[in-house]
Amino acid sequence: MAKKIERPVQRRADLAGGRGFACVALDRPADPVNVGHVLRAALCFQARMIILGQPSADINVRRLPTDPTRAYRHVPVIEVDDLLEARPRDTALVAVEIVPDAIALPDFVHPERACYVFGPESGAVADRILERSDYRLRVPTAVSLNLGMTVGIVLYDRCADRWRRTSGEQGG
Repeated sequence: MAKKIERPVQRRADLAGGRGFACVALDRPADPVNVGHVLRAALCFQARMIILGQPSADINVRRLPTDPTRAYRHVPVIEVDDLLEARPRDTALVAVEIVPDAIALPDFVHPERACYVFGPESGAVADRILERSDYRLRVPTAVSLNLGMTVGIVLYDRCADRWRRTSGEQGG
């Protein structure tokens, strides 16, 4: 008989990595498949809110084929005309975009309270959002990434950054 492998149970609280929060804002999202991937990544990496700024009429968060977790039931999703007006107060606005002055993700120290803004699948974060952003961030790659994948990478890096700082404070 095969020996049962003991696996530690991972609780959502284990992922917190300290104080603060992150929210994800999508500027003019058009593809329901990508939005589903974003919702799932937000749930996995404990984003506290998702803002959909001027989403396509094709997007129904209750029926996304790539969100089997039904993340909308666990992470608030709001649809707005102006995502800048919906971001939580006292959060750093982090525009994730390929622009010359953007900080490369490996060099970025994530703010305690951040609202990460991602542009549409076949476009860029709107200029008015870039102008008001506190930080501009880029994921260094050979070619541009899919929206859902980019959100997952940035949120994972935020968690990893916080885990490293927390374990460093505890001498780990």
